[in-house]
Amino acid sequence: MSDLRNVPGIGAKKEAELIALGYPTLEALKDADPDDLYLRASINEGQTLDKCVLYAFRCAVAYANDPAPEQAKYRWWYFCDKK
Repeated sequence: MSDLRNVPGIGAKKEAELIALGYPTLEALKDADPDDLYLRASINEGQTLDKCVLYAFRCAVAYANDPAPEQAKYRWWYFCDKK
């Protein structure tokens, strides 16, 4: 289990997806583009993934870039598209 699991909403499946995309740690994730991660994960799965995957990736990248993240501030639904 990597430190990616420290991010709320990143469980075993999302952790495995991030590792497969070349991001095995939070440090590696700091410069990632969540939209690119989502696109590449969709390509890997052979289908367009649910938007909640994009939101989880946005959350994870933001968490990785926060020097002192508070768990309560990082829920994937806080990173949804604004209407």
